[in-house]
Amino acid sequence: MRHRHPSVQSKRYVTETDLLHDAYRLGVKIAESGFRPTFIVGLWRGGSVVGIAVQECLQYIGIPTDHIAIRTSYRGLASYQQMVDNPETEIRIHGTQYLLDTLDRDDALLIVDDVFSSGLTSSAVIRRLTARLKNNMPADVRIAVPWYKPAHNRTTLKPDYYVNTTDDWLVMPYELSGLTHEEISRNKPWLLPILASLDQVDAT
Repeated sequence: MRHRHPSVQSKRYVTETDLLHDAYRLGVKIAESGFRPTFIVGLWRGGSVVGIAVQECLQYIGIPTDHIAIRTSYRGLASYQQMVDNPETEIRIHGTQYLLDTLDRDDALLIVDDVFSSGLTSSAVIRRLTARLKNNMPADVRIAVPWYKPAHNRTTLKPDYYVNTTDDWLVMPYELSGLTHEEISRNKPWLLPILASLDQVDAT
């Protein structure tokens, strides 16, 4: 999900290593809680990255899960922040057919994202699945994220498992859009030689 907010005072750059470590910490928290998810749903984009690590951690511990990534989009709005400012906007859910064909009430469903901020995306996913699955909707649905922004929550939901809380503007390791050259140079310096090859291509 998108998780930028113009009123946040500072940007926090999450490294690849930190995100992976936190995803494994989530897996351990889930196992220690006694929850045994049968399905993991990673919310594309960031939740799919975290979901892979959580699934691998649980598999290693001895908790097998089925797993899939699904995507959300916002009708008529170009950015996540606009959606937050207009919560009545329809959030569209893509790629749920496998879940609709497979899930049962006895399943335990874990929804994974990179950040829980407004909560609107997770809420929309749960509402959509509930409406489509009806009596087959799993009775036990939980949410896991590395990062939780409680001050931004616009729903009654709260992640069941999280590692960090913050109010900062988070920049995830896979995010580039909106960053200046100076910000990349200062916070992702390893990327400059890779991007430099584009200049060479343009010059030919």
